[in-house]
Amino acid sequence: MPTAGPLRVLLACHAGSGVGLGHLSRVLVAARAMRRHLQAEVALLVQADPIAHAGLAAFEHRFIAPGDDLLQAIDSARADVLVLDLQAQRLPALLPQALRRWRAAGRLAVGIDALLPLRAELDLVLMPTFHFVPPAGLPEGAPILHGWDCYLIDDSGPAPAWRPGSRALVLTGGSDATQLGQHWPALLDQQLPADAELHWVTGPYARSPALPMQPRLTWRQHLAPSGLDALMRDCQFAATVYGVSFYELLALGVPTVVFSPYGSKDDAELAGIAALDIALVAHDEYEATHLLAALMQDPARAAALSRNAARQLHTPGGERLARAIQDLLH
Repeated sequence: MPTAGPLRVLLACHAGSGVGLGHLSRVLVAARAMRRHLQAEVALLVQADPIAHAGLAAFEHRFIAPGDDLLQAIDSARADVLVLDLQAQRLPALLPQALRRWRAAGRLAVGIDALLPLRAELDLVLMPTFHFVPPAGLPEGAPILHGWDCYLIDDSGPAPAWRPGSRALVLTGGSDATQLGQHWPALLDQQLPADAELHWVTGPYARSPALPMQPRLTWRQHLAPSGLDALMRDCQFAATVYGVSFYELLALGVPTVVFSPYGSKDDAELAGIAALDIALVAHDEYEATHLLAALMQDPARAAALSRNAARQLHTPGGERLARAIQDLLH
């Protein structure tokens, strides 16, 4: 457990090409909470080629190349608490042994999301989801936190009450993994109201989108912005693929259309979201375009979605995680 002096927390994550920025966004939220609620010394370890991100400047941080040994880098860090937010497909083969070694040395090990199968080797697991069904064969071990108060989303404060407008934000993810940018802009330009102003975000690992050559609507492209908070607060509507940014939009009360282009893996969560009436759920980008066009002409419906969404995500997940770690330390 912690040595004399301030608590030292190391947060490690994957990011970059093929991963996106979701894990990095989450650990930055957690890092701010650790500093604020635990008065901890916080450092970040990011396995990716160097990334320009506004949130990183506030913390000691280090990038290690995708091919380097992440476990060795964690081994050499001075930390009392380890928080790991790693991509499932990139979990190091020797991670279970490393977790046992770190915990035997008195380090607290916290896993987020993809580390759930390693529950037996952890002190705490955070599942940023409101819909959690333990998978078959899940081992006994660390307590599992889940629920609406477990989302690690931007914690810069609530947005003002929603007001009608014509600006719509469109998000396809940091890498636009399913290449929506090659055909979705044309659909949006054809179907949205004539006064719509489209703000298209091109992620740092995405191909340039095929924006209309002679657009019917007003388009604004944002190339790899270092953060999305200002854009989200400045737009009255949004359409997005399912992921971390979707929950950031909900927390800000932005009336949103959401869909998952990744097969059926998000179906249970999307069904729950539709039932709570906090966003409009589409099957694909074609239905999403239709729903967004209708929503932009229905301010009463948009205002109701905004109120429902902001009410549902009112407790910061970073605070919940920090307090759970504090309980374990005591």
